Amino acid sequence: MAKNIKTLTFCLGLILSLGLGMHGWNQLYPASPFTNHLYLTIQLFTLESGHVDDSSVIPLSLELARYLAPLTTASGILLALHQFLLIEGRNAKRKMLKNHIIIVGGNERALTLGRDLKAAGSKVMILLTTEGSNVAEYCWNEGFIAVEVSESAQNLIEIARLKHASRVIVFTEDDYTNLKLALTFKAGRKEGNIPIAINLDSEELCHTVQNQYDFIYAFNYYRCVSRVLLSQYPLEAFPEVASCSDEDTDIRLIITHWDLLSKAFLYQVAKVGHYKNCQKVKVYLVCDQAELVNELITTAYPNIRHCIDLEVRESRNQELIPNIIIQLLHSFPDNALTTILYLSDAPEDSFAGSARVKEKCALGHRTRMLIPQSPLSNSAGEKHLLILPESTVFCNASILLNDSIDMLASTIHANWYKATGKRLNEAQESNDENTIQRLHQNPYFKPWDKLKNAQKEENRAAADHMAVKLRSLGLKETDPVNLELVHLERAVDSIDEAQMEILSGMEHRRWSAVKWMTGWELGARDDTAKKHPDLISYDDLSDATKQYDRDQVRGIIDLVKKIQSAYPSS
Repeated sequence: MAKNIKTLTFCLGLILSLGLGMHGWNQLYPASPFTNHLYLTIQLFTLESGHVDDSSVIPLSLELARYLAPLTTASGILLALHQFLLIEGRNAKRKMLKNHIIIVGGNERALTLGRDLKAAGSKVMILLTTEGSNVAEYCWNEGFIAVEVSESAQNLIEIARLKHASRVIVFTEDDYTNLKLALTFKAGRKEGNIPIAINLDSEELCHTVQNQYDFIYAFNYYRCVSRVLLSQYPLEAFPEVASCSDEDTDIRLIITHWDLLSKAFLYQVAKVGHYKNCQKVKVYLVCDQAELVNELITTAYPNIRHCIDLEVRESRNQELIPNIIIQLLHSFPDNALTTILYLSDAPEDSFAGSARVKEKCALGHRTRMLIPQSPLSNSAGEKHLLILPESTVFCNASILLNDSIDMLASTIHANWYKATGKRLNEAQESNDENTIQRLHQNPYFKPWDKLKNAQKEENRAAADHMAVKLRSLGLKETDPVNLELVHLERAVDSIDEAQMEILSGMEHRRWSAVKWMTGWELGARDDTAKKHPDLISYDDLSDATKQYDRDQVRGIIDLVKKIQSAYPSS
């Protein structure tokens, strides 16, 4: 902004000097040709400010031009010098960078993530491949080191100082550009490994990259948003509804519109939405081209209906969606816990649609609607209408780079890894060759940093479900770091045999859902072919396999202790 003002001031001075000079010389020498006047005016821009031989009265316009023109020349020289020093200074700063984080992308999501990392003390370089000089100047003014460079530039690696960087995050708006740049950075780092993270808005591409490129951490922005939303607005917990440990719970979810967020939210619910007294969440997706959407879902996740009861309903017009929601609400039983994720092409349409639903259908304390931010939604004071946070709220390292969820996931895996190592030692002492071979061949039996991305995702799903487990035990505090251990121990000790079977069944459904959603099938154990014999109902499992799920329930005390030991409460 300051640069633009200086340039504009210089241009105005230049134009004004030319105008005044031409006018003054024309008054002084009216018989002279235009070219003479122009030549004399240009001479005014020398620092001698022009020389008038004629002793006659100098016109005021020429007198002003004699002072303004050289002043404009001097300001132009200073401006050019300042720009030269600014560019050289910025280049020097870039060339001195070490242990910095490279973020590729100048969109608001990438810049918000950069601000979060910078606030945490990291040095951040923003690489701009298509955004232009205005964005670059904006980044410099925000305290970033910004560089404009083509994604195909031969010196990209050198410009980014990849050799000295500590991390790369590729966050442009195009998935394939992100993947291409990630591979370029991987090839360009000749010495040592560097963490490379890329955003892929396509769920399918994100899964593919996670499975095929272990050196790339692929995250999906909308999946991260869905993880947070499902944590903040749990489907089985409503503030004014007391949980009952004995009765079955009817949990229902209505999603309007089919886009990247609704797709990611559906995936997260199928993977994590498994509750104590609810065999399956009933999900209703209301959207245009329902038949095509249903086919897309089935193609991407062939086993999704093992995890949720899914019904896709047609709505060719946005105006009809409120009527469909009202019909569904009237058909639900009185004890149903219903969450409506009301999405649409425009946030204002979501607000208008939610208002129509509230007008025609009394929403009790067992129903709530979630709608996006909009100018209209700020005026909503209805307790059953919850406004989703702005999109930039989710653009931080804790959410997008899994810093917070990995804290739990890595501890969960470390706990399992240690227990499995103990079983291996016992098998070796008793010469149990079958157990020794089985444990050694388990592809998950390795430290956290050696796991494949897909294996880490399974542990993240277990971490996502931690809050559900704690609520199922009747606890209000669902953050294991801040949990009072005495409350947890009392809750676990009070579990009777019937409740243990209910909780173990919930854990088995959660474990199965992760397998189903990542392409596993029922069959003889074959990890390479993604087949497992335990992808059946809990009631049909052998007692030995059920015992594993029971151990998971009772082992939550030891797990929370390890989490609190590794990450003390602040």
